[in-house]
Amino acid sequence: MTTYQLRRYFLACENATIAYLAIWRAHIASLGALGITTEGFFTVAENSREVVALLRFTKGIDPEQAIRAYMASPGFAQDMAGFDMSQITRVEVQTLSPGAGSPLN
Repeated sequence: MTTYQLRRYFLACENATIAYLAIWRAHIASLGALGITTEGFFTVAENSREVVALLRFTKGIDPEQAIRAYMASPGFAQDMAGFDMSQITRVEVQTLSPGAGSPLN
């Protein structure tokens, strides 16, 4: 079964949000090489310091292991070069799986 994650990133200021949105574009290719597809990423209208990403994990890939592998990879270091990680104040992750009544169907 394909698994999805809704990831919410809370940033310290609007400038950090703008920078993080630009960096996410670099994440797309690196994540794709690990079988992770970015279905979408955007800021939340009510909170300009919040970025939401919806990720789809290829069938059979464990999301937690895949994200850990990415964060340990040279691609992650390259993608995040020049971004001050302390600007990410909190990350919330919700794993979603399609099923009866799921909005993912």
